Order: sequence, then C-alpha cells, then structure tokens
Amino acid sequence: MIVYFLVICLKAKYQVYRDMAGKYRFRLRAANNKIVAVSEAYESKAGCMNGVRAVQSNCNSHIEDKTIEMEKLSNPKYEVFTDVASKFRFNLRASNGEIIAASEAYETKKGCMNGIEAVQNSCDAEMEDLTVDQMAEAPEAPVEPAVGAVDTTLKMSCPPTSVDLNSIVTFEGKLMTSDTGKGIGDAKIDIYERDRSLMGDDVLVSAMTNKDGDFTIDWKAKQQDWWDDSVEVYAHYDGTENYKPSQTDTYRIRVLFYLKKK
Repeated sequence: MIVYFLVICLKAKYQVYRDMAGKYRFRLRAANNKIVAVSEAYESKAGCMNGVRAVQSNCNSHIEDKTIEMEKLSNPKYEVFTDVASKFRFNLRASNGEIIAASEAYETKKGCMNGIEAVQNSCDAEMEDLTVDQMAEAPEAPVEPAVGAVDTTLKMSCPPTSVDLNSIVTFEGKLMTSDTGKGIGDAKIDIYERDRSLMGDDVLVSAMTNKDGDFTIDWKAKQQDWWDDSVEVYAHYDGTENYKPSQTDTYRIRVLFYLKKK
C-alpha cells in the first residue's frame, strides 16, 4: 500500500536548471519521470521562467501534423515532423512563431502524440528550481598548472567537410610544447562536438597521444542534432600541473543521411 501511494503522488513538473555552459534551460518531466520537452538556452533565470510560463499558456494549442497533407495552422501550435533519422518529434511554437519547447525523438508517431498529450496535461505543472542545488554544490577543483607550466599547442588536420552517416572519420593531429615543438606523449585528447542535445559541448571520442605527441582518433559519423545535418568539432587537451591546456580550431562536418530506396 505504501508503494502504491508513492506512485500515484508523482506529478509532472517543469525543472529549471543550468547547463554545462552556465545557461538556463528548462525541461518538462511527465508523471512517469520521463523528459518529454526541453527548452532553448536562456541568459537569465527570469527569461527561462518566462519560457516555462509561455509553454503553460500555449499548452492547449492545436496540432499540425507535417508528416501528412493537412491544412497549415496558424501559431501557436504543435508541429509534428520527422527528423533526418526518420524519428518523430514535435515543436511547440508560440504565437510569434518562436519554438518554446522541443521534444525528444520517438520511434512512432503514436509515441510523439503521447508526448504532446503529456505537455497538454501539464499546463498547471509546478516549477522546480534546480539551480539552487546546483549553486550550492561545490564545483570540482580544476587542475591548476604549476608556476612555470609549459605552454602547449594542439594541432589537428582539417577533417572532411562531408561524410556519409555511419562512415568512419579519422581525426589526426599533434600535441606539442609551444616553445620547442617537442611532442607530448601519453596525453588525453578529446574530440568535442559544439553545443549538442541542449547540454553544452559533448565529448564524441577520446584517445591518448603516442610518445611523439601524435594522435589518431576514429569516430563513427552520426548526426548529433535534430535540427541540422552537420557537426562542429574541435580537439581539446585539458592540461596538467606541468602543461597548460590547449584547443584547436573548430571544423564543420556534414553528415549525409540517405534513405534506402524501395
């Protein structure tokens, strides 16, 4: 009986939080604790909370299914569509056409419609401010370079500008001291994708440099974002107490997706 009571007391809620870049975002958790919608990044908490109120005030909007032929509806509205990976998603647009909430990817249209229903059933959901706990948490102390730590230079060869989905992309480069150009061995190099899936930059793959400071890292090409077919990548070295961190330029790669011919 106690377990049953706890389950039925679960409610949907909007959670306001700060992402890895320090920006404010919100997400809607349904009563089953699943995230059904997320927001863009906001510079201020006040702007983020206004975003929550905008979703709440537009939550009962009509649905425009762009996967079939139907009359185009005016804003505000839910837009149901398929992404480049043929998954179903929805956006909630305000009366000014701005996207104020976006869904996760669903395997079926029914699942996508259930996600919209979850938002519609959460018009009066409470708002939970997670930024208070995030501010209270003591950040992990970064590794401070020692006095006189050596400057480093990280270089990476320009990757291809376009690749096929699931093909192998090889990132090659070298980590060296800036003054002498001597390679730095046994150093971890991370390949980042800039601003992925609403949580800031994410690590795609990592590898260690060899004794000469060279690195070769393979990555299986994937489309990281639902709104476009490209990724922006760069290599990064965190540094140590003896070597300062460094980073390469950012490169854009289009990941081409082809539908199978029937």
